[in-house]
Amino acid sequence: MIRVACNVVAPSQIGSVEFATEWFGTQLVVVLGHSWCGAMSATLEDLTQQTSYCSQNLRSIVDRVRPSVEPLLETELRNDPDALMNQAVRANIRASANHLRHGSEVLEQLILQDKLLIVG
Repeated sequence: MIRVACNVVAPSQIGSVEFATEWFGTQLVVVLGHSWCGAMSATLEDLTQQTSYCSQNLRSIVDRVRPSVEPLLETELRNDPDALMNQAVRANIRASANHLRHGSEVLEQLILQDKLLIVG
């Protein structure tokens, strides 16, 4: 089993999962989130307060996370910061797991052959 921290998955993380599945026969990848994630906090702050002081490295995370979180701000969650954070983490987990499932031909083939399961 591999545990992947989510932030809609960077190419290096996909490569790590590919390596583990090909070299070690890993059959299960679990994408985890956690409460009060710094990446989620930075993304939500960027979206709600239009900040622009992120470093280039933090900006790369925010830009990767933004598409999975942005739609939540169009709901009533925008009025409940705790619920918004909770749902942002969950949305990012779903997006990251989906990205892993479909962002690599190697992983897609293993999934189709029932040799790999990726869950959030």
